[in-house]
Amino acid sequence: MTPSKNLSHLVIPILLLGIWGCGGEPSPKKAPQGLGKQPSQPTGNMPAETSERPKAFSFEEVSQKAGVQFAYRNSNENPGHYAILDSLGGGLSFIDFDKDGKLDLFINGGGTITKKGDPNHPAGVEERTIIGYPSKLYRNKGDWTFEDVSKQTGIDKPLFYNHGATVFDYDRDGWPDLVITGFGRLALMHNEAGPLPGTRVFVDKSDAAGFNKSHFWSTSAGAADFDGDGFVDLYLCQYVNWSLANDPKCPGYTLNVDRDVCPPKKFDAVPHALWRNNGNGTFTDVSKVSGLRMDRVDKEYGKGLGVVCVDVTNDGKPDVYVANDTVDNFLYINKSTPGKIHFEEVGLEWGVARDDRGMPNGSMGVDAADYDGSGQASIWVTNYEGELHSLYGNVSQGNRRFFQFRTQRSGIAAIGQLHVGFGTVFSDFDLDGWEDIMVSNGHVIYHPVKAKIRQRAVLLHNLGGGKFEEVGNSSGTYFAGDHLGRGLVAGDLDNDGWPDLAVCHANENASILQNTTKTLGKKPTFLGIELVGKNNTDIVGSRVELTVEGKKLTRFAKGGGSYLSSGDRRITFGLPENATPQSINIHWPDGTSQKVTGLEPGKYHIVKQ
Repeated sequence: MTPSKNLSHLVIPILLLGIWGCGGEPSPKKAPQGLGKQPSQPTGNMPAETSERPKAFSFEEVSQKAGVQFAYRNSNENPGHYAILDSLGGGLSFIDFDKDGKLDLFINGGGTITKKGDPNHPAGVEERTIIGYPSKLYRNKGDWTFEDVSKQTGIDKPLFYNHGATVFDYDRDGWPDLVITGFGRLALMHNEAGPLPGTRVFVDKSDAAGFNKSHFWSTSAGAADFDGDGFVDLYLCQYVNWSLANDPKCPGYTLNVDRDVCPPKKFDAVPHALWRNNGNGTFTDVSKVSGLRMDRVDKEYGKGLGVVCVDVTNDGKPDVYVANDTVDNFLYINKSTPGKIHFEEVGLEWGVARDDRGMPNGSMGVDAADYDGSGQASIWVTNYEGELHSLYGNVSQGNRRFFQFRTQRSGIAAIGQLHVGFGTVFSDFDLDGWEDIMVSNGHVIYHPVKAKIRQRAVLLHNLGGGKFEEVGNSSGTYFAGDHLGRGLVAGDLDNDGWPDLAVCHANENASILQNTTKTLGKKPTFLGIELVGKNNTDIVGSRVELTVEGKKLTRFAKGGGSYLSSGDRRITFGLPENATPQSINIHWPDGTSQKVTGLEPGKYHIVKQ
């Protein structure tokens, strides 16, 4: 996420001075401004759009008219802050908290480091301290307007420096709950009946559940029933051992800048955590006995920023892929039995720990999908400036399991290496049956050498045959602008089948992007599936196959994904106009299979196990 040592070879003078940087021409020496306010630097090497090229997608930025005017905030909105804490930013999540069939929107609030004399510095605190900002919950009213229900639902508390969230039903009562991550603690927010009929409230059950006993700095979280006992467990990424007491002064990455944000190499990793759900409202920390990487003497076993839970072996069990910052990424294969969680880490062996040069990357966002029609989950990871994003094609055959680095052959390398990629999603934006990719970009330091601070989002059209093409310039005003992008989610906000987007920025209002691709004259349809496990058991690990016009499409039920965010859990298949789906086959996490026929296109269907 912040500069990694494998980029320092790009500029010999910087290497000789011992500065960890990305290389390139020096920036003018000047006092830092807030990252949310800095002007952009020269544009990157995005492919140019041509007037002859037909538009692939169309999105309209609608946050203002929708009534969503809220920004994740951190210390970088004011000058003079260099803490790595503020570089991570925040996320957002789709959650139908009131179960009215419409996706609502949760946005993390963030936090700041205050000093004595600051307006919001707590009374009686002499030195610097870390405080949190309240988050927001917007109820979807169904007409492309949203209502702020943060206060009446209790989502504006507790207050701590928060980054992200994930959505899951931890007590199997049929109502979606939230885990909110951040610095110093996390919050397990239980979705309960409110004081008035038909209302819902979120109640902090963190202490009762057994959390916050060994928590330090959590980033992304992924939930799934790993051991198959019927209750959903929690994988928690943790980052580095930064604190107010361990906040060194680091030089800039150009010759004439005396200070900038420290790289993660300055800090030790913090062990990731795995919490087993006991089924009675409590969780047990099983990190040390479940096979997690925790034994490296050099403290380089983590620095986790993104996680996705998905079945990559087609055995029904949810596996875990973790995006780590400047060190090897992890792939945990699920070897659990009921009541006992156990993983085997195979990232290096299976080819998904490093890039095609054998180097670990500064990885942030992650997702998985069958992008090439193989019927297997491939892995996608966003990386730091000077690195290619990583597309790992799943080319496993039988018992021979491995992935292949396919960024160049897919055409994705054409976007260049000037982006710092964070939130990312696979989604079929034009309903052509192939899942496309979006990436939210934005820098983490004050004085990048070559890249911009505020950056354009990337939108990649899946052309089929394993090829992608960048089409952002022709897809709407949002993609023509520069942002400090962080978290990102995809989901169908108006239930028309066309996936919409929501993006979290640092110190800039979040964006809601309505998918208006159907206005381009495209006339596909869709088939939407909402999976419901037996007795409200978790669906992550499920695989759904649709046969239509002789072609098999595969989709996966996933936990976590993107960066600090949680998207629409429903599964959508894009279909040709007037197509009639032949059948869907559902492979549930408990190993059972279910065939469903006769589903009408153009709508969502609830399919119960």
